[in-house]
Amino acid sequence: MDILLVEDDDLVAKTIIHSWPVPGDNIHLLSSYKQCLRTIHSAEINFFDGAIVDVNLPDGNGLEILRTVRRHSDIPLILISGIGSPESRATALDAGADDYVMKPFSVRELQARLTRVVAKSGSKRFAVPPGELAIGSVCCDLTRRALICRGKTLPLTDLETRLLSELNRNLGRACSKSQLSKHACFREYDPRDKTLDVYIARLRRKIGELDSNSVEYVQTVRGVGYRLLTSMGTTATSNTPKSKE
Repeated sequence: MDILLVEDDDLVAKTIIHSWPVPGDNIHLLSSYKQCLRTIHSAEINFFDGAIVDVNLPDGNGLEILRTVRRHSDIPLILISGIGSPESRATALDAGADDYVMKPFSVRELQARLTRVVAKSGSKRFAVPPGELAIGSVCCDLTRRALICRGKTLPLTDLETRLLSELNRNLGRACSKSQLSKHACFREYDPRDKTLDVYIARLRRKIGELDSNSVEYVQTVRGVGYRLLTSMGTTATSNTPKSKE
C-alpha cells in the first residue's frame, strides 16, 4: 500500500514508519496541516491507498483535514489522537473517518485497522476490469491487485492496478501520458509532474523482480507515453477497442 501519514510528532512518526510490519508498504510523511492541504488540493491524495492523520497538529486540526478530504476524496482515513472523548470520536466518525485510534497504540494494531478499512472500501473506490493478464512469465491478477510468478506474490497499489488496467485496454498500442494520468491518476497531465513516471518505474521494478528475462514489458514510447508488451520481444496486438481520452 501507499500510505499518507500526517503527524507532527517526530518520535511518533518514526515509530510508525520504522515499526510498520509490512515491508512492501510505502509511508509518505507530512508534518503539518498546510502540507496536507496542498496534497489534497493538488489531487495527490488520490495516489494513496489510505491515510493516517493526527487530530492535533501545530497549524491546524486533523478533523478539518478530514472534512476537506471528504470534499475531494473517499480515501480510507484513520484519525489518531492522544486525547478524545466519546463525543469527539463520534463527531469524527460522523464526519467521515473510517476509524479513530487513541494513543498510545500498537503499530501492529494500527496497520491491521488500516488494512481492514482499505480492504473494505477498495472494491467501491476504484473499479478495474476483472481478470488476469500474462506479462512474460508473470501473472497480473487485476481483481486481487497482485503480480504472481512461481508461487511468489507482489501486491499492487490501487494506482498501479489502474495503470496496468489502462495499458492492458490498449495492449500493444501507445498510451499517452495524458490518457494514463486521466484514467489512472484522476487528474489532468502536467509535464512538470513526474508522479506518473515514478509509478511506471515502480511497476517495472516489480515485474522485473518476478520475471528473470531482461525485457522491459512496460515500454517508453518517446514523445507519447507508454505501451504494454505481454510476450518477450514482441508488440502484442489486441482486439480491445482503443479507449478514448
